[in-house]
Amino acid sequence: MKNLRKFIALFLSLILMISLVGCKEKTQEDIQKSYQTYLDRMFRDEVTSDSLSLHYTLAHPENYGIKNIKPTLGTFSIEQMKKNMIDAENNRNKLQEFNYDWLTKEDQITYEILDNTFSKNLALGAYPYLVEQLGPTTGLQAQLPILFAEYSFYTKEDISTYIKLLNCVDEYFICIEEFEKEKSQKGYFMTDDIADSIIAQCQDFIKNPEGNFLIMSFRERIDIITDLTDVEKSELEEKNKAAILTSVIPAYESLIETLISLKGSSKNKNGLCGFEGGKEYYELKAQLSTGSSKTVPEMKKSLKALLNRCLSTITTLSIKDPTLYDQYQNITFPETEPNATMEYLASHITKDFPVLDSVNYTVKYVPDSLKDHLSPAMYLVPPIDFYTENSIYINDNPIFDMTKLFPTIAHEGYPGHLYQNVYFRKLNKHPIRSVVDVTGYDEGWATYVECYSYGMAGLSQNLADFLKANMIAVHCLYSLTDIGVHYDGWTKKETIDFWSNYVSSVEDAESIYNSILGEPGIYLPYCVGYIEIMELKVLAKSTLQENFRLKDFHTFLLDFGPAPYDIIEKYFKNWLSEKNGSDSAKK
Repeated sequence: MKNLRKFIALFLSLILMISLVGCKEKTQEDIQKSYQTYLDRMFRDEVTSDSLSLHYTLAHPENYGIKNIKPTLGTFSIEQMKKNMIDAENNRNKLQEFNYDWLTKEDQITYEILDNTFSKNLALGAYPYLVEQLGPTTGLQAQLPILFAEYSFYTKEDISTYIKLLNCVDEYFICIEEFEKEKSQKGYFMTDDIADSIIAQCQDFIKNPEGNFLIMSFRERIDIITDLTDVEKSELEEKNKAAILTSVIPAYESLIETLISLKGSSKNKNGLCGFEGGKEYYELKAQLSTGSSKTVPEMKKSLKALLNRCLSTITTLSIKDPTLYDQYQNITFPETEPNATMEYLASHITKDFPVLDSVNYTVKYVPDSLKDHLSPAMYLVPPIDFYTENSIYINDNPIFDMTKLFPTIAHEGYPGHLYQNVYFRKLNKHPIRSVVDVTGYDEGWATYVECYSYGMAGLSQNLADFLKANMIAVHCLYSLTDIGVHYDGWTKKETIDFWSNYVSSVEDAESIYNSILGEPGIYLPYCVGYIEIMELKVLAKSTLQENFRLKDFHTFLLDFGPAPYDIIEKYFKNWLSEKNGSDSAKK
């Protein structure tokens, strides 16, 4: 009887164990499914917050269960920012309810990226009046015309939505104006110089209303919809023109009037650090945009060290070859035309970068009315589900030397933004990964490969090294100035003094100061992101030594995709350990 009882007890315990294991497996599966549902919901909420975000993220939102979304540019106000913070807090709390250990590796990576992003954004939410929607180069008023010009038409409904969005511009700009007025009342308005720069940009965009490029280019853009009759096309052209003339142009006119009326109300003539909480805000903003966990003083230390190495390289090479500066002044790249340069670069990166199937791209030129206010080039990220179609804009303003576009095309095209974005899209990871903004990864990679491109240009090793060092030194100088102005409180005179050894005129130094004053943190993602990648590269070389392969390193970064660098480093160290072990086993 005792043996039977023991057997029954053992049998019951085995049944219990099997049940528990089965229950655990089911629970783990349920958690993973629930987590995917959470990500899906958050993705939908993110992309449907405004119709421009939706259109630029998804060409066919209906395939993602997104239908019948009312066309809107969204809203912008202190109240909306507060609501966004509540949503972020709720989303983070929901995220942390999931058992991290029961998620797949890929889901754990996404978990860490989201948790980091929520944390930084929630901290930034404490400084609503330091947020700025306007800026001489990257501000809403500068970017909106390009976003409308590149708004792709896949169906007739897309054209209808586009025209409705044009008619929303005046209402949305009212929100921006009210926010600027509120900032002015509380002493957070921009300086007069920054306001003048934005006003000038707006005036250039609307100076010829009837000939506005959004009107002139519309017919060409709707021609791709083959089932439109000529009558329908004419009617749509009239609706587009009316929307430009009655909503868009008046919105810019009203913004100009508002900015003029608020001039003189600035209480702070220096950078962000001149505002209460400005240094703290700048550091959070810098960490979020760069993807680096370094403090601003640590970023500054790294930038200074890199600058000194670059200057030392430039000096050593110049002594070694006194003709280098003349070679630099008269440099000739293997290709100068943008399309030919793209083809050249695509064919020369296969040794050190993973293969990417060819994609379609169009090189376009910045409209005349925007040339004075935009950067030399820009890449527009395509929708997740239409990533094979890409656009690169070239600014052929005479101030930019079109014969020296080679490294710029590398930055924007191959193996830069276009290559990296298309590569990541093809991995088919959860779409939430494509909407979490990690500028420091994107721009750090593009800066890194721009530097790399000099080695593909058929130049002498000395000249290539000279150009790399010079390029990175300039990035360091701008980034250090950014920190100087917005974190250390540099005045215009201190900025001019800093640049006196690097530029020939006071006017150039003043221009640098004004551009940085109006765009806090704009340069950091490029250089700090580059530093983070180079630190990973140094770690890889020291760990793998003779087994280091540049193509493997690039493949890891591309496969991992956009993420804060401390998260990348965590998985990178595991990858190095595994790779080192497998390489040792082969021996």
